[in-house]
Amino acid sequence: MVRFAIAVCLIVIFVSNADARPRRRRGAVQTSVGSTSWAGGPQAVASAKARRAAAGGIKGHLGGGFGGGNAEGVGFSTYSAQSALNSCCFTGERRVAGSSVVRGADGWYAVKIYW
Repeated sequence: MVRFAIAVCLIVIFVSNADARPRRRRGAVQTSVGSTSWAGGPQAVASAKARRAAAGGIKGHLGGGFGGGNAEGVGFSTYSAQSALNSCCFTGERRVAGSSVVRGADGWYAVKIYW
């Protein structure tokens, strides 16, 4: 009987933890690259990060600050620049301080900095 109770508890724990994982936006890639520091305001930082992402094929967060903003969203699309911007984290949830999209070898790379 004790083994059965332990088995039930373990099943409940595993099932409840399966739903606790953070949900990813479709097309979002979570990657962090180095500890580069970015100079300038939110627009300058968004532009520099988008250029760096496109040049290096980096489909994730670059880190290193937000140029005075509070958060960063990154996006990628093989379809269009607007699609890349729309796929950025926090789109429609936060106020945009700066945004940029750059065409890379394999698609469009977008970065948004939010207040």
